[in-house]
Amino acid sequence: MTTLDEERITYPKLDDLIEQHQQQQPEQQPLTPTSIPSTASQGLFVDVDSENGKLKQRKQSQQQQQVSTSVSFNKQQEEEEEEEYNNSNENSLNNNNSKSILQSSIKEKSADLKSRYTAGKRRQEIVSVVSFVVLLSLSIEKMFSWYFARNIWIFFLSTVLAMLTADFFSGIVHWAADTWGSLDTPLVGNSFIRSFREHHVVPTQMTKHDFIETNGDNCMLTIPVLLFTAFAKVNDDSYDMFLQCFLVQLAFWVMLTNQIHKWSHTYSLPSFVSFLQNYGIILSKRDHAVHHRNPFDKYYCITNGWLNPYLASIGFWKRLEEIITHCTGAIPRADDQAWAGDNVDAPCE
Repeated sequence: MTTLDEERITYPKLDDLIEQHQQQQPEQQPLTPTSIPSTASQGLFVDVDSENGKLKQRKQSQQQQQVSTSVSFNKQQEEEEEEEYNNSNENSLNNNNSKSILQSSIKEKSADLKSRYTAGKRRQEIVSVVSFVVLLSLSIEKMFSWYFARNIWIFFLSTVLAMLTADFFSGIVHWAADTWGSLDTPLVGNSFIRSFREHHVVPTQMTKHDFIETNGDNCMLTIPVLLFTAFAKVNDDSYDMFLQCFLVQLAFWVMLTNQIHKWSHTYSLPSFVSFLQNYGIILSKRDHAVHHRNPFDKYYCITNGWLNPYLASIGFWKRLEEIITHCTGAIPRADDQAWAGDNVDAPCE
């Protein structure tokens, strides 16, 4: 029989177990930078020195790219400025050449239009002016044969209405000749429309015309009216006196319209003409300058210009052109632009 002491189990001490365990583990080497596994092989650690090198290289590459881009941009800017400078010089030369061609073209057009002023046209103007003077004299004598002081109100009222009517008629004729027809139009092309085309090519050319050439056509237009006022029987009543005064003064202002037009393009003027222009009694240079802006489509009235602002405000001439174009298909100012289209802003003086 075993005793209790023989059966007791003996357990090792804790210090002995720890020492035994340490002896069984392999000896570990201390960690050094060379012993750390690379990210390529293990994917666990990062080589700090290698990454710092890459960052430096990347930064240097970016700086080099910025410098290269800046140099390239400056070079491109210099090239663009040089090209712009060359283009500017080329455009300047082209503009000078175009201006020379334009001046030559205007001179040729002016010479062509001037050559169309024939001897037959001159004779017609002389006859018209002489007839106007004779018939106007007879009509004025009849008008003043009445007792004038008693009918002074008829004279002044008829004067204002005659000036307004002459201004409107001048606008109609001026608009029609500027807008429609050509030098090939039968009867009126070479004899009447020609002067309007010449005026838009060289506006100051008319200042070189004498009294006959300036006023011959307008004198011709008044002859039918003056034949009536010179020879028709007039009764001694207010209506007939008013009609006589109105028609005589209408003929006078219609005849004077182109002379007034000429004065609006003339530099040196008599003092009384400047006075009439400054006070708006006849057409002024300032008002007529509005018409001489391409495409010459407004301010056609040229006796005194009183109606121009009102007709322009309602688009009177544009509406007439639209109606005629709708009915006939004709294009307004097609021939006029062919002659004067080069004059972007024809001078009034």
